[in-house]
Amino acid sequence: MATKPLGYWGCDYNLPLIKDIAETFGEFFENLSEADTLWLIARIAHEAWQEEPSDQPPSDEAEEVRNRLYELSLSQKMALIQALANS
Repeated sequence: MATKPLGYWGCDYNLPLIKDIAETFGEFFENLSEADTLWLIARIAHEAWQEEPSDQPPSDEAEEVRNRLYELSLSQKMALIQALANS
């Protein structure tokens, strides 16, 4: 669960989707399941990656990380997501 409200992260409550997210899942995502959290992270990341104007494919190093994700527990995958998001 988030420890800070959506606005802290720069989410604009004037946008209908952000407002709907806050109303549905709560300011601090208190009504968001772990399954929904992971699914939304994957979908949002995929959409953002597709919008990236660079035509550079993922590096070989990034592909290797993806291919080895099975080595990590769920808690370590979550920690890695947080580290990447905050880098």
